[in-house]
Amino acid sequence: MVALWVMVAQLSTASVPVAADTIVVANARKPQPAPTAVTTRDQVPFDAGRFDSLTANALRLLFDDAAEMGLPVRPLINRALEGAARRTASDRILKVVREHAIALQRAKRTLGAQSTEDELEAGAIALRAGLDDRALETVRASRPVGQAVVPLVVLTDIVRRGVPVSNARDAVNQLARTPRSDDILLGLQALVAKNAQRGPGMAVDALNRYVKGAGSLAPSSPATTDRKPVRPPDT
Repeated sequence: MVALWVMVAQLSTASVPVAADTIVVANARKPQPAPTAVTTRDQVPFDAGRFDSLTANALRLLFDDAAEMGLPVRPLINRALEGAARRTASDRILKVVREHAIALQRAKRTLGAQSTEDELEAGAIALRAGLDDRALETVRASRPVGQAVVPLVVLTDIVRRGVPVSNARDAVNQLARTPRSDDILLGLQALVAKNAQRGPGMAVDALNRYVKGAGSLAPSSPATTDRKPVRPPDT
């Protein structure tokens, strides 16, 4: 687990703030020959042939460290492969994967070790978008294990659209505790997205009106599993 701890140290001593997809690159171990394909401990395929040998080995070490820490590896592999598909520079791919591993670890600590992979992924994206541990703790307090994905995704999206974290957190916490709350939260997401086009202030006003009228806005039918939140793009 050396690579991840070195990474944490680098983040804590950085003198310049880094963007969501940015983190200092460092290889804590000597690279070894990489096969064209490997499989992580949770049997998620990783096509190492899409990377140069140094990058592939660095990624393998990160995946192994994440697995040892009980983190889901699939989101990390997905980010690496997405970077390769976009012809992103190798050092940037490593930056993104390393930062996401840190975010997953933090999300696991905050949401709980029993959280699902989807919850940890949504929590990691929320943290990378600028939300804090308290926001995740509030969502967990309002939802049992396995049911926090929609609140986390909606919370992240409306914050990215200009709603202050405290306003977004309080609104999602209140709505997440109501009957048929997934549909109500998705309605909030759509409303904020529409009004954010006119500026953050309009988005906040729309949010406040929606929360106050949440009782009358509740859908007549229960939330269904085929209706998904619109996941904001990873920055």
